[in-house]
Amino acid sequence: MFDNIAIIVAMFFWLSYVPIAILSLYRVISNRKVFVEKQVGRARTSAPIIFQITTRSATKTHVVKRGIESILKSAHKVGYYNYQVSVVTDDPDDTRTLKGMKCEVIVVDKAFQTDAIRKGRALQYAVEHRRRTKKNSEKYWVFHMDDESYVTPQTVLALLQATERDEVASEGPIFYPLKFESANRLTALAESIRPFACYDCVSQMTNPPPLHMHGSNLLVRSDVEDAIEWKFGPTLAEDQMFGYKIYEKYGPGSMGWHGGALLEQPPLNIKDHFFQRRRWVLGTLQNGNKFPMWHRFKLLYKSITYFLGFASAVASTAFAAYNYIPALLSPSTYVSDIEETLAMFTLQPAVIDPVEIGIGAVLLFTSLVWLSSYQLGLYLNLRYSDISWKKRAKYHFQTLILCPIIGLVETFPAFWAMIEYNVKKKSEPAKAPVYDFYVVTK
Repeated sequence: MFDNIAIIVAMFFWLSYVPIAILSLYRVISNRKVFVEKQVGRARTSAPIIFQITTRSATKTHVVKRGIESILKSAHKVGYYNYQVSVVTDDPDDTRTLKGMKCEVIVVDKAFQTDAIRKGRALQYAVEHRRRTKKNSEKYWVFHMDDESYVTPQTVLALLQATERDEVASEGPIFYPLKFESANRLTALAESIRPFACYDCVSQMTNPPPLHMHGSNLLVRSDVEDAIEWKFGPTLAEDQMFGYKIYEKYGPGSMGWHGGALLEQPPLNIKDHFFQRRRWVLGTLQNGNKFPMWHRFKLLYKSITYFLGFASAVASTAFAAYNYIPALLSPSTYVSDIEETLAMFTLQPAVIDPVEIGIGAVLLFTSLVWLSSYQLGLYLNLRYSDISWKKRAKYHFQTLILCPIIGLVETFPAFWAMIEYNVKKKSEPAKAPVYDFYVVTK
């Protein structure tokens, strides 16, 4: 086993995944009962919630209207009317586009200046708008949504229950069934990993400080958001900073998990998928120096694991190609090798190497966790869709067969972003590493 350098390299990368595999499996088992809130009933109170959709343009991004309609429909279905829908946008045309849709349109002033960029700038403008209208108080809650976010009745009920608890900020799971069949097949299937990874989000929020936090499906008390604000400088991961600042100011008991499911959609093409993942990693690397040493170490370990995921996928693919493609191209040689192997086992007693068996068992475990993560995530995504069971079975089979390619698609952005960040940091040490902010198609 150890006489092949390709095996050794692939084995090294797979073994680096062992701690993540063990932790991931533990999170799924321990958080499975609270992942999606099932005990939803009419809340005793009807705290006012501001459903805030932050977008660059509702005129150009038509799914914003879908999100607004989902709020109105779901709130009506559960008999909740003490709410408001706010669309925070950079596009002045949205005032006309959203006219008559029972929502407040907040257009970010082009002259507005603050210590934040892109979405963070728009979020800060919304905070200051609520400050002027006196809605930043313990009475009001803000529920953050993305352009494509879709609310269900279960979401509304879970949010209302959360307003009755002591936590000032909480989150829930996000699933990706919307436009599933319209998206590139690889990016749609690759999105399966996100619901699986979200089991860890439960622990991140209930045992803060969180290493990451969703910018959508985030419920936060408006006075808390007013106190924290979004002025974190030139970062592409403002939500990560916001989560840590809440923990820092309000303590470990201030954060929780509301369990309200929010539906969204996968990136529609490979390019959008790449730039979305790249932004996450760049944002984390930009924020690293702003955290204490221990938190920074955990973030670095997570980023390196993501980085090694691509190296592992490449090594495994190269190993498979090196060993199996020649055999497939020369079936006669392949049959001859099998015959020689069988003859060897029949003539010689088996030699058992406990080290090889142990390592093989560990590698089998990590492989099964990896394969299962996509299968479970895909199941969770498709559960909220209208796709037939026959098609669902087909997608599960495709995911199983395409897992090596999906792994490359999923991890390459992190591999690229880490190299890009360190190269640019070395060549431009005095410049804030903002880079570009690619807008994905919705």
